[in-house]
Amino acid sequence: MTRRAFCILILFLAVSQALVAQGYCCDRQGARLEYVRKNIKDGSTEWRHTVNVQKVTKGSDGSVVTSASTFLKANGKPYYKGDIIEEVVLRPNNDVWVDMEAVTINYVKGRFGLNATADAAPSIIPADMAPGDTLPQVTGKGKVSLISFSYRIWDRKVLRRETISLPAGTFDCVVLQERKLESGPGHNRDVLNHTWYCKGIGMVRHDTYIDGKLDTSETLTQIR
Repeated sequence: MTRRAFCILILFLAVSQALVAQGYCCDRQGARLEYVRKNIKDGSTEWRHTVNVQKVTKGSDGSVVTSASTFLKANGKPYYKGDIIEEVVLRPNNDVWVDMEAVTINYVKGRFGLNATADAAPSIIPADMAPGDTLPQVTGKGKVSLISFSYRIWDRKVLRRETISLPAGTFDCVVLQERKLESGPGHNRDVLNHTWYCKGIGMVRHDTYIDGKLDTSETLTQIR
């Protein structure tokens, strides 16, 4: 092996190791990720979604990443009552654990401005997931005053690896499929989701299918 080939090999191994040592989330405090969600039928903008990474707290069990998601309508007016606060834990092995109980409570607070109680299993995004892998089911239930609701996320499997180009750049991703069923008074929604995850960033694209047809697509437009 020539010296040049050896140097290229070492560089490739170093980059590969660095990617392995990242989880599927953005843990850079102060980062700002901007998304746009489009309706496929008419190409209209459903919302603009901004994720602000507010705080990263490191501990013995990993790093707690706190972010706030702001949703705006196409006309710039708020889509929800307030921001959706989310905390994820980036474990020492770089698996991402999402506390779905807290997410559910914060979602209800941000969307409706109401307090809720919830009980939910965590959602796990393994750092080493690969095509063909299946992930644990996520179930949750909650209550707002006298109104109860529930959800189930299942059929979670890694479909493939894919490199995609978006307005924010080109990303090497794994594509995760999930089915989600939401049930509650006046609200029953059964969808199929395909989500593109990139190491060190998290979600870069999210497609939602209803009755087998692509309904919306949310893509990363900018990272700051």
